[in-house]
Amino acid sequence: MSGLKRKEEEIGLVELDAEKEDDGRKERAASRRARDQKNKAERMALAAMIAGGLVIILLGTVVFHISLITVGCVVVIEAVIASALNNSPFWVHIAIMALQVVMGFFLKHVLFLILAAAYYFLLLLSVKLLQVEG
Repeated sequence: MSGLKRKEEEIGLVELDAEKEDDGRKERAASRRARDQKNKAERMALAAMIAGGLVIILLGTVVFHISLITVGCVVVIEAVIASALNNSPFWVHIAIMALQVVMGFFLKHVLFLILAAAYYFLLLLSVKLLQVEG
């Protein structure tokens, strides 16, 4: 604190305690905004995971005529792989998605496994969004 500020406080021009209170309020407001933003990001990530899973289950069973058990297993396997390989290099995720497309070609369900690769990418984004520090 400078000598000029102290002099101003002594003669009553400036109240330094009020400035400290304003700084405290600003810090609390900033931390509240950061916490609200993190909560919003968590809700968005969770909603994306659930909505993506439901979409892939519905499309797999209704459009592609794949059994519900098989589609459910694919959704669970995608989630497990995405969480297990979360901190892996980017090329590993690209290789996994390419492998899914190749498997779809051999299993005659190319569109379904392309959709599964897109769901894998969505899961990766959601997990990264959950890891962001507020």
